[in-house]
Amino acid sequence: MASAAGADAAAPQAPLELTADNLAGVVDPLMDEWVGKHKGPGAVVVVVTRDGPLFAKGYGFSDIEAKKPFTADATLVRPGSISKLFTGIAVMQLVDKGRLDLDRDVNDYVDFAIPVPQGGVPVTLRRLLTHRAGFEEHAKDLFSRDREPQPLGPWLARSLPQRLFPNGDVEAYSNCGLALAGYIVERVSGEPYASYIQRHILDPLGMSHSTFRQPLPDDLKPLMAKGYRRSDQPPLPFFETITPAPAGALSATGEDMGRFVRALLNGGELDGVRILPKARLDDMMAPANATPAGYLGLVFFGTKVAGHDTIGHEGITMTFFSDLRIFPEQGIGVFVSRDGIGEIKNVTELPHPATAIARSFLPKATDGEDPGVASFPSEAKVAGIYQSSRRNESSFVRLSALLAQIVVKVDGEGHVRGFSAIWPFGDGTRWRRVERDLYQGSSGRLAFVDDGNSGSYLATPALRLQRVPRSLDARWIAPAFVASTVTVFLSLLAWPLAALWRYLRKKRWSEDSGERRNFLAVRLVTLVDAAVIGGVAVLFAKSSDYTIFNGALDPWLLALYAFAWLGVFGAVLTLWAVAGFWRHGTGGRWSRVHHTLIAASSVMIAWFFLTFHLAGTTLNY
Repeated sequence: MASAAGADAAAPQAPLELTADNLAGVVDPLMDEWVGKHKGPGAVVVVVTRDGPLFAKGYGFSDIEAKKPFTADATLVRPGSISKLFTGIAVMQLVDKGRLDLDRDVNDYVDFAIPVPQGGVPVTLRRLLTHRAGFEEHAKDLFSRDREPQPLGPWLARSLPQRLFPNGDVEAYSNCGLALAGYIVERVSGEPYASYIQRHILDPLGMSHSTFRQPLPDDLKPLMAKGYRRSDQPPLPFFETITPAPAGALSATGEDMGRFVRALLNGGELDGVRILPKARLDDMMAPANATPAGYLGLVFFGTKVAGHDTIGHEGITMTFFSDLRIFPEQGIGVFVSRDGIGEIKNVTELPHPATAIARSFLPKATDGEDPGVASFPSEAKVAGIYQSSRRNESSFVRLSALLAQIVVKVDGEGHVRGFSAIWPFGDGTRWRRVERDLYQGSSGRLAFVDDGNSGSYLATPALRLQRVPRSLDARWIAPAFVASTVTVFLSLLAWPLAALWRYLRKKRWSEDSGERRNFLAVRLVTLVDAAVIGGVAVLFAKSSDYTIFNGALDPWLLALYAFAWLGVFGAVLTLWAVAGFWRHGTGGRWSRVHHTLIAASSVMIAWFFLTFHLAGTTLNY
């Protein structure tokens, strides 16, 4: 009897019945803790099935000062990149009408030239929708404080990024790529993008509190949640205007997003209205670029949640963090949007209602998220340093790729752990090996791939983590640059004291006027280097406000470029001056050693300025 009782206790718990009350019992504690304990400002959670809505509830406040509650039916959120699903559907509507071809060179559809690099392949709509056009990351004018966004076509013509991967064989998530797809919809349909989406998707689905228009229409403006990061901090003092609107400009209520999810669950139809033939939607959701970590269809991402197959998309703006997730086998859809992140430092650490729902209401699945599944020792070949394929290499934005490098190690328990290459301390982020070359972490799956052509990499839908070449390895660049920077700033601090000491002793550093001029030149170069480093530090400290990257920054950026170029040429002057100090025995031995350290530091800093385009020329970044 005892054995039987033990077996019953160990048996997996049966899934809960999917009802509104049971959903509240699972979702409410999760969201209440985030709002109450972690200073989350506000959020909405919506759960639907093919047959209708099941659960729709807001948490916290949409306006904290006014104590205005967050609601599912009357609070607008910004779902961010979930907007790309609407762009993809718009493209497929025109494909279905024979007005667009997924595999045709998009130069045939636009009014500016998109170069095809030698040996590369043309940009097509299929490559845009699967993030294989190869565009590098772009930062300028993505977000704006302006009420009216810039016209999409001229902005794209002016801002089109270089193609970092022109062969069409590398996934590199791109906002500009989807903006280009949306502009093609605008050009071919003859309607402004926001108007096309309103007439052909939002209005047919009865999404009466949703729009791509910026600024918001007068009837929707009072419903917009203020943008917060934390409940104890003031909101953004402006509406987030998104220039590449097809990539992220949607505003909608939770209930409206529930209607959109139901249309997806029903093959493109809702309440007798069809926005896309089921076969076309199936094409969008089918794997295009697949790895064991998941797949990318035409815009849609396929991943696992608690061991169950899901299809959907995430979205992030400056203050909103959203996710749309469909469980196609079970016919369940979940939409979550959080206004702010609260005290939680990383969005991947946010407790996710979709995961809790899957674990509570769906049959138990064998998956790496299940702590009962045995882990296997990870293979040493996965270890190394990686950078994302979603990066910039042609402007100063390249520096952000250096800061984002990840060191992957295999720990003593056989798990894979990822560490920031800049600060590789602590426990890192853990991924458990669940099968050969497949790893499960709290934020998703990674697959180790070695295809023999492009080398080995870690894959996740729409992105690759690629090996970092030795010349760009942050593990040596960071300490070398920090040491050089410390040398520069300590020298600047020490020189006034040394000058005062020489004045009191009534002794010049050198009696030779030429050597004194070289001595002064070294100091000026050091001062220039310090000014550039300080300017870059201020720029990156403010970079969480994406709206600073606009035309108003251009004069300051040009000044930064000019000073950085002075630092580059000044490094040559410093080397020449220090060589003269040693050759002529100028100054004391320790003084010459000090100047040698300065020269070495200036050379390292000059290399850094050149490599990461701080000594740059472009205003398109």
